[in-house]
Amino acid sequence: MTSNPVITWIWSVDARIWQAVIAGAFVSAGWVFNGWQNRRDAARLRAERLRDVHRALYAEIGSTMANLGSPAALEQNAEGIMQRMSDDAGFVPFIPHEPGDHLYDAVVAEIHILPRCTIDPVVAFYSQIKAISALIEDMRGNTFKAMGQTRRMGMYRDYIAMKQQLFEYGLFATSMIKAYAEGGADAAETLARKINSRAVAPSAPSPESE
Repeated sequence: MTSNPVITWIWSVDARIWQAVIAGAFVSAGWVFNGWQNRRDAARLRAERLRDVHRALYAEIGSTMANLGSPAALEQNAEGIMQRMSDDAGFVPFIPHEPGDHLYDAVVAEIHILPRCTIDPVVAFYSQIKAISALIEDMRGNTFKAMGQTRRMGMYRDYIAMKQQLFEYGLFATSMIKAYAEGGADAAETLARKINSRAVAPSAPSPESE
């Protein structure tokens, strides 16, 4: 019976060569395994860091929203101030500093770890805080005090409108973070589509207009 040439060749190879081949195979397998393990560990650490940052931002945004109350509460409080400004041309309202972005400033260098579905509303929220803070600095300065009351009232109205928008940004950001925590990116993106569709949906025509 004719022997298989492949088998014949295998038996003819020096044993030391096979030892080297087997050793190389083990080393290669080790590299592959270690690479997979390193990627798995890196992914786990990134996921843990993402959860930590989400939780911290959720808490800070929620605290800021609690201080704001609601858009309706802000409007109600503003009405009293606006009325006093209207009645007294010399009255200048005291505008406190805006808290609420200390944690964001601490993590902004690694904000890229957030998924796109939450990073956009989070950045929008904190950008609004910084815009309000800049306006507050102007309203606490001497230039604001030297303005006519009509201009001061206009700036104060802008200030309230920006805080009302901040509340809406905060509601969107916390809703997205919660959706991501409970259902991942798919759940957050589905919620974003629902919110955006409600925001752009045309209002239903009234019976009188038909």
